[in-house]
Amino acid sequence: MANPFIRTVIQLASAMFLAVTVFMTYCSLAERSAERKARDFCSTLQVGMSVESLESRALAAGASERQTKWIKWPDQDPWLPVTFTGAFPMSRHLCSIAGSPTLVKAEYRYLD
Repeated sequence: MANPFIRTVIQLASAMFLAVTVFMTYCSLAERSAERKARDFCSTLQVGMSVESLESRALAAGASERQTKWIKWPDQDPWLPVTFTGAFPMSRHLCSIAGSPTLVKAEYRYLD
């Protein structure tokens, strides 16, 4: 029969291994899900289509409400970063959209 101290150490090590495994599995699934959502959203867009309802469509698809907003710069097309967040807040998968009143460009991007 094993020493109670050794048994406790083995139980703690096993619990830590299980916790790390569960966390890594969650991170992997969250990243894949965010990437798939961003790529799927981009694949539904066609150059020349109206951009009028894209922000509401993006939010309905699960995009981040805080980060999915039209951004306007002088002398450039308005930009809509349709943002799906991965496992961590700074892991962002985007469908980057440019154009107004019609779509000029839509492409997948990953921001780390």
